[in-house]
Amino acid sequence: MIPTVQADALLGRLAEALGRPVEIFFTGCGDASPECDALPTLELLRLWAALREPVSRQRVLAAARQEARTLRAGRAEDAAAG
Repeated sequence: MIPTVQADALLGRLAEALGRPVEIFFTGCGDASPECDALPTLELLRLWAALREPVSRQRVLAAARQEARTLRAGRAEDAAAG
């Protein structure tokens, strides 16, 4: 397991690369609320690290991209109906 200081630094670098705050990795953590749940983010990072084959990573990325497109499309429809 990665020590907390290293994990925090890694998340910081990931957030910086995405141009977003570190809080995007945590559900309900915008202001360190008690509902903050880092487990899904940690699980996703662990699963990603376990994928050694480039083809496997590409399949996961394709699924994530599709999910993001679907979400954006739904938000656009909501805004247009709005």
